[in-house]
Amino acid sequence: MAFTPTPHPVLVVPSQDKIRSFVERGEEGTAELARILEQREELIRLEKDDPYRYGYEPPHWNDADELWKGCGELLIQGGNRAGKSEFAAKRIVQMMTAKKGAKVWVLGMTAQSSIRDQQQLVYKYIPTEWKNIKKGKVQNVSFSQKNGFTENTFILPNGSQCWFMNYSQEMRVIEGGEVDMIWCDELVPLTWIETLRFRLVTRASSHELSGRLLLTFTPVDGYTPTVKEYLSGFRVLETRPSPLLPDTVNVPGCPAGTMPYTAQCRKPNSRAMWFYTDMNPYNPYEEMKKTLKGENSIQIKLRAYGFAENLSGNQFPKFCDSHILEADKIPEHGTNYMAVDPAWNRNWFCLWIRVDDRGRKFVYREWPNRHDYGEWAVPGEKMDGSPGPAQSVGAGRGLPEVKEIIGELENGEDIEARYIDPRAGASQAAGREGGTSIIDLLGEGEDPMYFEQAAGISVANGLTIVNDWLNFNQSEPVTAVNEPNLYVSEECGNLIYSLQEWTGKDGEKGASKDPIDTLRYLAVMEPIHVTELTFAASGGGGY
Repeated sequence: MAFTPTPHPVLVVPSQDKIRSFVERGEEGTAELARILEQREELIRLEKDDPYRYGYEPPHWNDADELWKGCGELLIQGGNRAGKSEFAAKRIVQMMTAKKGAKVWVLGMTAQSSIRDQQQLVYKYIPTEWKNIKKGKVQNVSFSQKNGFTENTFILPNGSQCWFMNYSQEMRVIEGGEVDMIWCDELVPLTWIETLRFRLVTRASSHELSGRLLLTFTPVDGYTPTVKEYLSGFRVLETRPSPLLPDTVNVPGCPAGTMPYTAQCRKPNSRAMWFYTDMNPYNPYEEMKKTLKGENSIQIKLRAYGFAENLSGNQFPKFCDSHILEADKIPEHGTNYMAVDPAWNRNWFCLWIRVDDRGRKFVYREWPNRHDYGEWAVPGEKMDGSPGPAQSVGAGRGLPEVKEIIGELENGEDIEARYIDPRAGASQAAGREGGTSIIDLLGEGEDPMYFEQAAGISVANGLTIVNDWLNFNQSEPVTAVNEPNLYVSEECGNLIYSLQEWTGKDGEKGASKDPIDTLRYLAVMEPIHVTELTFAASGGGGY
């Protein structure tokens, strides 16, 4: 009876040429070939019977582990059938076996989907010897295909316990309690994430695997508030080829023909990763390719690469990592300008820009800055986010205090000109001699600061100038003949966030609007590099 090898996507059968070489060696070679084939069949059997110990782990799982080591939160977005839930289920069980008495939560969309998807996978990876163990004083592993784990929980012999919950429950089920690891699968609401974080804090230092939050899903609903929480302002760390997409720049900051693979999120404790469909050898990838043939790029990015396109109409689509510079790469010399966006119920927003002798613009300082005051805007349910702490910390300062802060930040540096919102600058305020403008009041005192109104051209025209500054050919390397006209210091995190996320759809009250307005005031005044020759050529005078 002829032997038929069991099909397997990873454990391949020796090629016909290899088999022929064994046979040509005679009896010895034939025996060796038989041993190889028997070993292969044994590995396939072990993988099926005990996937916890013998299950195949593709290389990108190891990449995910390495990425997760340096942070507490990991978002894994993936294409359809990319293996993200398999990864999560196995890591949950590994956590429970590695730490005695570990507490773990697994959250999904509904009770039914929890049983169908998550509970089936978690049970799959429980060590074989613990699956049929009798209920005891500690352990209780009772599972059925139809109903999942009894009472949506199980306890391993080492005292580790896992609970299964879902987002259709009231959120009070996750209030209180301490857990070591949480896995959220599929479209977890942002409000849940904010609460879950507090459940992990106290356990973070108890074990190297404790205090971790893992999110896995295919972003079928697009750029949701949860996606935005992690990917607004993200920085691409690695990319991978994307053969199903055109050989062009598919995502700003990625070379042509590639998609993001790993990323640093806005929050230092968070990372993001993408599992591509073709990375899962158990997935019928060729069928996926047929299904996606003729689909638009948005669907291909989502279904094959797990990437949700931000379709909310960001006003600066050209802004990318190439525009962000380390602080020490900002030129030390140039002509400095400053602009403010005053407000009565929140902090003023201020920017400083330097123009070098080539006419390039460098935003080298912002206030309030993210390091000292936190975020100016944060992801939220509104298109342009919600107000962050930087808008309110110390708000209500008088003009003398604002001038003092500006003076301390500048520390005597030369400022060629200062600009202010034309509407606010001309508005009346109470001075010593009665009603006067904010510009007049700023120019009073022992340390006067002389501001002028920014040009009152339309918002659209101002945004056009900023986009012109940002423009360059992103499919080619940045060189002296192909580079943007605007760079931003990495220390200006609040401006960077607004450039990445501002849509303008929330109007005058948009949380991300003030940094953009301030940059726009600078842009419409067309700042230039000034030398003595500049004045000579223009016949003297100044700003």
